[in-house]
Amino acid sequence: MTEEKSLKERITGYFTRNDLLIIVGLAVIAFLTSNFALNYILPGGPGPGFVHGFLKLPGPGTGIFNVSAFICLWLVLGILLVKKPGTVILIAVLILIFGLMFSLAMGGHGGHGAHFATSNGGHATPGNSSTPGGSAVERPAGGAPTGGQQPIRFDYLALIVAIIIECAGLLPLEQKPWKFVFPSLLSIMGIITLALWLTGNAKMGENGAAATVFPLGYVVTGILAIAIGILLYSYPSAKYIIGAGCAEAFYIVFCWAFNGKSGFFSWAPVAPAIPALITFAFVCGAFMAAIAYGFYLLWTIYVQHGSAST
Repeated sequence: MTEEKSLKERITGYFTRNDLLIIVGLAVIAFLTSNFALNYILPGGPGPGFVHGFLKLPGPGTGIFNVSAFICLWLVLGILLVKKPGTVILIAVLILIFGLMFSLAMGGHGGHGAHFATSNGGHATPGNSSTPGGSAVERPAGGAPTGGQQPIRFDYLALIVAIIIECAGLLPLEQKPWKFVFPSLLSIMGIITLALWLTGNAKMGENGAAATVFPLGYVVTGILAIAIGILLYSYPSAKYIIGAGCAEAFYIVFCWAFNGKSGFFSWAPVAPAIPALITFAFVCGAFMAAIAYGFYLLWTIYVQHGSAST
């Protein structure tokens, strides 16, 4: 029986039929939720409504990676279920293909159009018409998508995010001294973020002005950073949490570096906001990956219970 199963897997290829069903299914879910459902999931909607309006975080660039961070949930869940290198990259490629196909089907084009999760509300601004690696169906003035349709992301940085997550799974991050590095670093980042709030150095708004209201994002980010640091210390084998966090930290720094209209890093935020925003980016990716681990644990318990009952 074992030999027959092994032969079937070799005939099917590197990914079995069940693997491909999981990969395609998660890619479809990721595409649909990231492009159409976040308006109903995140308080204030994606982009500026969530990061500036609800969390009172500063900019620029804070809203750009929201959708990418949410996709981390499905990417990590895919690799946990399939357990084969290349799974995350294949899911990311399928998401990009779905986005391109839908954009073409709706009459869109892949130029430097508006981006679904831009920090300025999703529509182009002079000298800064698109986010790096991202494009979507162009929108007319006022931010309304052409034909009343939601613009679709086509973001090659999502593929780089997937590569970072894949690489994290191949590294010995659960071994010394690496098992102490990320928990300690993340806890320190959380403490710095809370210290910025307590010392009155919290910033808010697109231009990073001094916070005039309670900076909810600073407090939530700082607490979650410390909590995730403790989680990583207790479960050092959860390497994809680290990978997703690093991927989103890379995402926002890349945006600062290459999305400015006046040269390299001309889009960077004011200095006091930088550590808080990098921590926020890491927490976004890590938190989504942690949710994926939770789903995987529930699925494992369900399968084990089903096997025991039969």
